[in-house]
Amino acid sequence: MFCTVEQLSMKDVISIDTAARVGTVADVEFDMETGEMVHLCVAQGGGMFRPRPPVKICRKDIVKIGAEAVLVRNVPAPPPPGGKRILPGFFK
Repeated sequence: MFCTVEQLSMKDVISIDTAARVGTVADVEFDMETGEMVHLCVAQGGGMFRPRPPVKICRKDIVKIGAEAVLVRNVPAPPPPGGKRILPGFFK
């Protein structure tokens, strides 16, 4: 089965380690010399005012590309949403 970049974009990316949704495929990076896919760039969302940077997933960590989703492993955990908002020492 073949898959175009257009079909790959906007598929959900699911981590098989945590069974959590990582995000959606936003872009694909290729090696210009060999023509092989190197990374999937996954958009994590985060909102309009605090967008999260995309996660790059190596080709070797892609387990399966299905009709609806991409299954991956070894995805770094995203930082907690919103970051730290409590001042140190304010609440004890």
